[in-house]
Amino acid sequence: MTKNQINPKNFIIKYLLFYRWQLIAGLLFVIITTALQVLTPWILRYAIDYIQTIQQSEPEILSVFSFLFVDTFKLTSPLSILIAFALLIVFTTLIQGLFRFLMRNTLIGVSRKIEYELRNDYFKHLQTLTPSFFQRTQTGDLMARATNDLNAVRTMLGPGVMYLVSTLFLFIITILFMLKINISLTLWALLIVPPSILIVYKLVAQIEKLFDRIQAQFSTVTTTVEENISGIRVIKSYNREQNIIKKFNQECAELINRNMALARIRALFRAFIQFMTGIGILVILWIGGHKIISGTLTIGGLVAFFAYLAMLTWPMIAAGWVVNMWQQGLASLKRIISIMQEKPEFADDSNTDFSITRLNGDIEFKDVCFSYHADEPEILCHVNFKIKAGSTIAIVGPTGSGKSSLVNLIPRLYEPRVGQILVDGHDIRTIPLHVLRSFIGYVPQESFLFSDSIQENIVFGLTGPDDKQIEKAIEISQLNKDLDQFPNGLQTVVGERGITLSGGQKQRTAISRAVIKNPQILILDDSLSAVDTYTEEEILKHLKDVVKNCTAIIVSHRISSIKDVDEIIVLDNGGIAERGAHEELLAKKGLYYKLYQRQLLEESLQEI
Repeated sequence: MTKNQINPKNFIIKYLLFYRWQLIAGLLFVIITTALQVLTPWILRYAIDYIQTIQQSEPEILSVFSFLFVDTFKLTSPLSILIAFALLIVFTTLIQGLFRFLMRNTLIGVSRKIEYELRNDYFKHLQTLTPSFFQRTQTGDLMARATNDLNAVRTMLGPGVMYLVSTLFLFIITILFMLKINISLTLWALLIVPPSILIVYKLVAQIEKLFDRIQAQFSTVTTTVEENISGIRVIKSYNREQNIIKKFNQECAELINRNMALARIRALFRAFIQFMTGIGILVILWIGGHKIISGTLTIGGLVAFFAYLAMLTWPMIAAGWVVNMWQQGLASLKRIISIMQEKPEFADDSNTDFSITRLNGDIEFKDVCFSYHADEPEILCHVNFKIKAGSTIAIVGPTGSGKSSLVNLIPRLYEPRVGQILVDGHDIRTIPLHVLRSFIGYVPQESFLFSDSIQENIVFGLTGPDDKQIEKAIEISQLNKDLDQFPNGLQTVVGERGITLSGGQKQRTAISRAVIKNPQILILDDSLSAVDTYTEEEILKHLKDVVKNCTAIIVSHRISSIKDVDEIIVLDNGGIAERGAHEELLAKKGLYYKLYQRQLLEESLQEI
């Protein structure tokens, strides 16, 4: 599996650019909302001054209100002017509320849309990755990234962007209005800013580190839940419920401890800011009181200044919150990108011949060697054989001889380390993946069923199958004989992984899913192990009509079920030990003969 390093900034910008006009509109609403928020104390200042002195307010401001209240609305009495001040504040607040709604609806709405796109892209990317990736990556971890991490990224792009712009603009415009009221008072108020910035700087690194640890522990908890729900029958059969609960409690306790460490840092920051704000209020009250007594500041000006000081407190508190959101979002984004930059070990590339649109089923292995990891011993070693289109071969051998590994190479679920696999003379590396797999019907060793109806599981690989195809498929697999056992026939929902079906029923459903495609290559990987001997014989009898028109490869541990095939390949220690027809191999009295004799003995003991 290879990785192509992705820059987090470039990765997220492509999503932001797609919604750039909504973002621009949202940011404009942020500016308007903040401006109206700051305007309200300014109006309140002159309302209070008007109450105190009626006609002694500052001339440059009085001229504005004189034009608004007296010249335009013909207001003359003090009461009517006070009512006008009150209505103006109400009107400003209402307009502010409208734009705040537009701001949140636009920016948070964009973040939800980006979350939707990102989640779809994440899931789509997972579908392109090869099985080896999923072998070394825990399912719970992938689920955690698709839920918790994506939500953190969404929070960063929605509230994170909104509050970042809002707090910055609010901080700047509040300072300007405070300077307009009184410069020296503003300088005293700003003394609390440098310590706050220093604290934020010190805590950012700790927040990022803690959140990484929180997300990693959340992945561990999610993995534990997923594994234990999937393996609940094993847990119960071994009476391990209490042990599992104890382990889960310990993992949850660790998650709580890590979250509490982050909460303590947040609380420390908020307490520090509030303490510094309290000191600032005390200083401003003392100095501002002296200025009112000396006549250099009005009561309305001091009230407005306190309102702006309160507004100034919010950006400092919000700075820690915004930094926290961005640190969490960036940490989660890196976790998502670490998956998104994973590349499949193989895919269509410049060597792919897209003119290949059909396959007949000739298969050839040329000196194929394979291991799941480069540093591990080879599972298959220098394997060579040919299968003619339309023929049926069987692959047998002891456990661990490489049977399943061999057939997994044909649909290119894995690739050989050495050698070539040819289909119709084409190296499978040159055949488009969708073409190769669309002509293969594959029943793996473990029959996986989706939590859906039996019929939907059967027609999974088709678009618009008709009833005759379904009837034919279930007749071949002998599943039709069990229909009366299902409450709703083929519409019966089988539960997660087909939990409501027996092992044999699951295998037969999987066989139906494979044969309904009318594949040119049919691979059955020990897919009759859970059915009884009589049913197996009936299935093989019906499969004879299917395999007349395709190449069939049957992996089986029951020699009695494959003795009539065209050729039998016996694997041992990753190589071909013997090959030939059933009678030929028995006559050699080699490994195949020993396997056959052992099975005859086992069957005799079972009868006894």
